[in-house]
Amino acid sequence: MKLISKNKPSFLHHKIVEFKQGINGIYPNLTDELKTELLEALLKEQNFLCAYCMQKINLQNATIEHIIGQKYVDEDGNKLGEQNQLNYDNLLAVCNGKSCNKEEHCDTNRSKFQKKYPQRKLFITPLENRIMQNIKFTPQGMIFYDKFTAIEEVEKLSNYENLSEMENIKYDIQKVLNLNCNNLKERRLNIINALKIFTKNWSDKERIRKKLNEHISNPSNEFSQVAIYYLTKKLQ
Repeated sequence: MKLISKNKPSFLHHKIVEFKQGINGIYPNLTDELKTELLEALLKEQNFLCAYCMQKINLQNATIEHIIGQKYVDEDGNKLGEQNQLNYDNLLAVCNGKSCNKEEHCDTNRSKFQKKYPQRKLFITPLENRIMQNIKFTPQGMIFYDKFTAIEEVEKLSNYENLSEMENIKYDIQKVLNLNCNNLKERRLNIINALKIFTKNWSDKERIRKKLNEHISNPSNEFSQVAIYYLTKKLQ
């Protein structure tokens, strides 16, 4: 997961405004054509990477995710989910969540939690820099937030109403989005191990910095943030 900067295309803005002004102009009634244009814009914005797991995605295997769930109602009764159904800044492109065999992940796994806890919002978001700056990876390929917490301890953090933001973000990563399912963890580990071998005898920090800049300048690489995190740590 890495920071995403939203930049709504002007042509799409006008089309969405026009659609919303029509009869039944809500997200579930979005035309196939407009939904495809919307998804394509999100994919380009994210360099064709899933907003959560950072796998490569395209028009055929991606879907549109609502950060504020479509049925979410806040504690004051405001139907924020309905109000933000077509808010471009509330939309992300995500994968189908099927790459971990029997384990689901990303939005596909989150949808199960939304059905069980419709009032629980998603605390982690790739749109907030202060959060993304604290996304980290273990040498074993696990993704975590701020300070590492054992999986057994994270799984106890289910009563979200009594938890801090940090605890809820940890729970989002591990349980709601299931970003440490085996396949994702192994693919991140493969990148870390490859970089360990590749840079094993590198003592020149300028050489490491050059490799880091290569990854930063190629944001469309799968799991690019893993390489960036590893090389940044190696520079310290």
